[in-house]
Amino acid sequence: MTQSLTALCLSITLISLTSCSKTDTEVSLQPLSYLKNTVQYKSVNGVNTNLLSLDIYHFGQATPKKPVVVYVHGGGFAVGDKANNLVNKQNLCSSLGYILVSINYRLSPASYSTDPYRVMYPTHNNDVADAVKWIYDNIGDYGGNNQKIALLGHSAGAHLVALTGTSNQFLPSRKINLSTLKGVACIDTEGYDVEARCKEKNEVYLNAFGQSNTFWFEASPINNLFMGTAYPKFFIAKRGNSSRIGYANAFITKLLVTGVSVSEVTANQYDHEGINDAIGAPGEIAITEPLKAFFAQCFR
Repeated sequence: MTQSLTALCLSITLISLTSCSKTDTEVSLQPLSYLKNTVQYKSVNGVNTNLLSLDIYHFGQATPKKPVVVYVHGGGFAVGDKANNLVNKQNLCSSLGYILVSINYRLSPASYSTDPYRVMYPTHNNDVADAVKWIYDNIGDYGGNNQKIALLGHSAGAHLVALTGTSNQFLPSRKINLSTLKGVACIDTEGYDVEARCKEKNEVYLNAFGQSNTFWFEASPINNLFMGTAYPKFFIAKRGNSSRIGYANAFITKLLVTGVSVSEVTANQYDHEGINDAIGAPGEIAITEPLKAFFAQCFR
């Protein structure tokens, strides 16, 4: 096993204390059987180790080994943490018998910057790919099945998992076939077409992807789909105005044309944060039930 920052083995009762926001409902939920380990998946000189770490919520050694859901947080590629908005997802994955791994990655400046040395593409994506590689190589030590891994991301995290699941630049260069992933679930992003967002001079995307037209093109998941390549299944949750939904629909169309299995949900009853918070919330069915069905299909 690679180096570990901590080996905490805490109950989920303690885990809930690390959430960025907790509702009364979340606090009152019954404790679950998860253990927690925090691991540094790689080291980069001068970089805060927390940004290159992941949290594993697991059941200890298990037979048979458990499916694994890897969560990538959002925050405009510039803010956020692996502990945020996690309680409902913990409860959902634990109830389904899945290991949950939440990962961090290096962040771009919190406000718009043109510094050519800032953190920007492909750094975020390389960090996510390195984290997935670490999980693939080591999750068996935590009772996980590396042949049953699915990715889940919200907002910027949805872009990151979408590109991880479509680009030959990241996982294949780490000797992991794209089809090794069983599924990729993307929750509410416009990042399927980075090129279009940058051409519209959207500062969130320019801050994260720079000024290179070549980078814009290759960082767009919609430009990384080709006939004859085996991709994981996709789940797309969309909401918002017609432009925002249009980006998702265009990506769905390209997935289908390429022969990729796609499940989709439109949930305009939620705002951008609400659709993420809804995942696994008690009694929630609009996102949670279709996502459960998607994971069940992935992990058959």
